[in-house]
Amino acid sequence: MLFIANYVMKGQLPAYIATAILALLTVWFGPVGMLLGAVIALVTLRVGSGEGLKVLTAAVAINLVATQAFLGASLPAIVAIVEYMVPVWLMAWVLRSTNSLTSALSLGMLMTGAVVITFHMMVGDTTAWWSNMMNTALLPYVKEAGVEAPADVIATLSEVATMLLAMFMVVLWFSILLLGRWWQGRLYHPGQFQQDFYQIRLPKNLAYLAVVLAVAGLVFKSGIVQDLSGVMMAGLMFPGLAIAHHAVAVKKMGNGWLVGLYVLLFLFPQTILILATIGLIDTWLDIKSRWSQDS
Repeated sequence: MLFIANYVMKGQLPAYIATAILALLTVWFGPVGMLLGAVIALVTLRVGSGEGLKVLTAAVAINLVATQAFLGASLPAIVAIVEYMVPVWLMAWVLRSTNSLTSALSLGMLMTGAVVITFHMMVGDTTAWWSNMMNTALLPYVKEAGVEAPADVIATLSEVATMLLAMFMVVLWFSILLLGRWWQGRLYHPGQFQQDFYQIRLPKNLAYLAVVLAVAGLVFKSGIVQDLSGVMMAGLMFPGLAIAHHAVAVKKMGNGWLVGLYVLLFLFPQTILILATIGLIDTWLDIKSRWSQDS
């Protein structure tokens, strides 16, 4: 993937050519949007927020026009713009201004929290909304495929759908930004990305909010508290990952430990809770600094 960043940084024209190609490919294969978002982040971080905004505008326009022309609808383009482009540019803008991945992550969490609150205000009963959506829009396709979807499964998914989507948004946006930052580091500042990643540590005000939401979540098992707790959990996972990577580097452990961690993260989502707890504790204990001093 580094060759994409190399090509983009050759000049203004290559950047727009790469943007156009990726914006078109995103119409047919959504995950390509991750590379498109990373290109927007890279241009913003390396060249400037204004140039990044121009690339973002070009990507949005091309994706909108192509989606309308080939699919006959604009909704998939709007989803792609929100999923891969605009939030990533905003986070890259903050990262360029502050040189802090923590600040960019905090913005991603705040944006997601605002989306969750707005969604609850608009919909009201989110569980009923998701249940209706699944029964009317998803269930017919599932039945056509010959798969049975028990009512209790749909009910359970409806209760956690908003939380899972919110967690996905935080992880996706910040992962795309990290890819753009990694490209920048590899091309211009070798080794800097690793140091930046190690410094991820949520500010205490967000940590206190996470504690309040966690306690409230024990009382209110569902609803907006649960969904906002998911946002906090997804955000705190990254400081937890930073601690894991730092531990492997400082203790001179094999990379197999990290591979195992990511396998666990993929197979057992409960791993997110463990990493989030470690990330929360690190807000006050600064574990990485203690390890560095000991070494």
